[in-house]
Amino acid sequence: MTAAADTTVRLLKILRPRLRLLAAGAEIPLDADLGRLGLDSLESIDLLMDIESEFGAPVPEEKITVETFASAANLLRVIEEAAG
Repeated sequence: MTAAADTTVRLLKILRPRLRLLAAGAEIPLDADLGRLGLDSLESIDLLMDIESEFGAPVPEEKITVETFASAANLLRVIEEAAG
């Protein structure tokens, strides 16, 4: 498994429980609107803490935006940048 694929799998694992509107067993499209799948602002804060813990790098304050949390693809870009 490539590093990028591993990062994706790890992110989706911590993201899935926060998507209360995602059907059980459904895949999470990387470009899906996470808000439409049930991610709200409170869950985003918990997700941020889990991301920082899981990947061992803080997310830069300027990257903590609505846009960052809009899709898994956006989150992956920020994680890759933070892990640098």
